Formats: sequence, structure tokens, C-alpha cells
Amino acid sequence: MYRQKFTSIYLMAFFVLYFLTACKGKPETNVPKQLPPTVVDIIVVSPQALTNAIEANGSVVANEYVELHPEASGRLTYLYVPEGKLIKKGTLIAKVNNADLEAQLQKSKVALDLAMKTEQRDKQLLAVNGINQADYDAALNTVNGYRADIEYNQALLDKTIQEEGHADQLLTSISDRVNVEADKAA
Repeated sequence: MYRQKFTSIYLMAFFVLYFLTACKGKPETNVPKQLPPTVVDIIVVSPQALTNAIEANGSVVANEYVELHPEASGRLTYLYVPEGKLIKKGTLIAKVNNADLEAQLQKSKVALDLAMKTEQRDKQLLAVNGINQADYDAALNTVNGYRADIEYNQALLDKTIQEEGHADQLLTSISDRVNVEADKAA
């Protein structure tokens, strides 16, 4: 038993001494660390000409500009004036796709021609009492209706061509300013 106690005391003493010596910190050194050498770019200075020009990116905006609002809606098919050009009053600026209006106008002209021939025949028949006055009036009304359709379609065609009404205006940023939608206020 004595031997067992003796061994236990030795083991305990050994572990205590081991832990005491193991927990000891490393000695700190106040020696500064060596930094790598600094990389430096050098330029050899020599006399040369200096220009006063400055290059910069940006956009120039005019003091005056015109916003265009066509009366007809549609796709812009042609732009007649380049951006930034000075334009005069009455200059053709842009054209909206009007193929459907031109076809409708042509259709009305053909129908008017046929209605006028029918009206002339009915007029001759009315002179010899071949038809009554109501039939002739219906034919005459058809002619007048086609004439009104032609005038209406021509007015719509005229609205698809944008002319500038102000004299000596600078056209700027046409792609941003042309509103191809119908002007609701008009």
C-alpha cells in the first residue's frame, strides 16, 4: 500500500510539474519585423510641348428645342431632318406610316367614280320618269358620302406628315422628343 501511495504521489508531482512547465509562455521579442522593399515607378522628366486641349465625354444640349406631337398615331417611317440641324418654317420633318390611309383613300376614289356613274344614269332615268325622286336622291347621297370620305381620309393623311410651324428652330433629340402617339388633347 505504501508503494501504491508513493507511486501516486510521484505521478501527481510529475503531472503538476509537467503542467507548470508547459503553461510557461514564449519569451516575447521586441525586434521589429523586416518589411519587403517598396516598389516604386519612376519617370524621367524631359521638356516637351503642353497642349491646352481637354477631352471629355458628355452631351451638349441646345438652349432651344421643339417638342413634336403628331396628330396621327403610328410608326415613324422616315425622318427627313438630321438631329441638330436648324430648320425653317414649313420644313418636312417626319412621316408616320400611312399605307393603310392611302389604300382607304384610293378605295374611296374608286367607289366615288362608280357612284358618280350611277348617279348620272339615275339622273337620265329621272328625266324620263324611269325612276322616282327617292332613288335618285339615294344615289346623289352616296356620291356626297364618298366625297366626304375622301376629304376625311385626305385630312388623316395630312396629319401623318409632320411639318414644323415655328421659324428658325433647332431640332434636337428627335428620337427622344417625337411622340408618335396621338395627342389626346387635340
